[in-house]
Amino acid sequence: MPLTAASRAWLADALDAAPNDIRIEPMAGATSSSVYAVRTQPGVDAVLRLFDNAAWLADEPDLVAHEAAALGEADRAGYRPAPRLIAWSAEDVGFGAPALLMSRLSGEVVLSPGDQAAWIERLAFALAAIHRHPAVDLGWNYFPWFEPADAVIPAWSPNPSTWDSAIAIARHPAPVETTVYIHRDFHPVNVLWESGEVSGIVDWVNACRGPASVDVAHCRCNLALMYGAAVADAFLAAYVTATPGFRHDPYWDVGSLLEWALPQPTPYRPWAEFGLSGMTVALMEARAEAYLARLLARYEDWRLERL
Repeated sequence: MPLTAASRAWLADALDAAPNDIRIEPMAGATSSSVYAVRTQPGVDAVLRLFDNAAWLADEPDLVAHEAAALGEADRAGYRPAPRLIAWSAEDVGFGAPALLMSRLSGEVVLSPGDQAAWIERLAFALAAIHRHPAVDLGWNYFPWFEPADAVIPAWSPNPSTWDSAIAIARHPAPVETTVYIHRDFHPVNVLWESGEVSGIVDWVNACRGPASVDVAHCRCNLALMYGAAVADAFLAAYVTATPGFRHDPYWDVGSLLEWALPQPTPYRPWAEFGLSGMTVALMEARAEAYLARLLARYEDWRLERL
């Protein structure tokens, strides 16, 4: 994307740099907006996010204000793996879209760790640390991305009755849980690593106040489809270790899987960009079936505990 005089001036002012010293280049992994690495001659690294997805912006016109507030909340909470907000504008400052500039975090996305057990544990502990903050003053609250009332049994499944059961569960009222600060899109592509440790969490545009189980279920679903149900269960066990007393209602898992799998599960493009090869629709369908069977069994156990 070529910089205009106006956009170059805005970046220069935000970074206290000479306009002609600024360079930008696209970053991998972006799917719902455009993301660029920003560099200046003195060596300042930043990340520029442009909210240029017209459909998303029409649904949520306050996206840039939302992410700015979310990053400010993470900073107030002392959550160091989050980027630091540098500048933002809901008006067009030369990019043709609302813009947000934030610090660039060190590290890289790791989807094929050498020690998966340690990787899962650190992933869970990083999420638990976010949830320790109540974020009582944040003005954005959880809302579902999936509407169970519109769900239909997937045509590709050889086990329609299991999906019918899942849809019925998802149509129940959501459990009442304590509200905390949630990332809302926590999954392995949004986590950076350095020397085997979590060095950064990115993509805070959906962060809000909501049930911790929403984040746990979302990450578990990603893990189940990427690696299998056993890895999703290992993540939950690690999260419980990091959050004594936490009890995860499988209602949230069922809804998250339906959101992913209906009408058909398809590989998430950034998986391949970051080295997770071999992901096919057929593989994801098989993993979705196996995960759902495990979730329904767990849901029944959960229900019986409460009788």
